[in-house]
Amino acid sequence: MIPNKNISEIVRFGISGVAGFVVDAGIVLLVTREFGLGPIVAQVIAFTVAVTVTWIINRHWTFAEHASENWLHEWTRYVAANSVGAAVNNGIYGLLVLTLTMFSTNPVIAVAAGSLAGMVFNFTSSKLVVFKPSPS
Repeated sequence: MIPNKNISEIVRFGISGVAGFVVDAGIVLLVTREFGLGPIVAQVIAFTVAVTVTWIINRHWTFAEHASENWLHEWTRYVAANSVGAAVNNGIYGLLVLTLTMFSTNPVIAVAAGSLAGMVFNFTSSKLVVFKPSPS
C-alpha cells in the first residue's frame, strides 16, 4: 500500500506536469506562429521555460519540505533529471512506434506510454535525487 503522503506527492507532481505541458505547448505555439521560429528551436525555448515552471511548483508545493537553500544547484539537478526523463519519454515513444504495428497505427497510445514512463522517471528522480530528504 502506498502511504497517503506519497499519493499526495504523486497527485501534486501530476498537476505540476499538466501545468508544464500547458506552458510548453503554449510557448511552442506562440514562438512558431508569432515569431516564425522552427518547431525544434521553439521546443528548446519552451522546454526550458516549462521545466523551470514545474521546478518552481514542485519546489514550493510538491516537495516544499525538502527544497534546498541552494536553489541554483537544485534547479540544475532538476533540469538534468527532467532532461533524462524527456529522453525516456521520447525513447519509449520511438521504440514503440518503430517496432510494433499497434503503436505505429495508434501513436497516441505510444504518446501515453512514453508520457507515463517519463513521469515515473521524473517523479522518482525528483523525489530521490533533487528533493531528497536531508539525512537525520
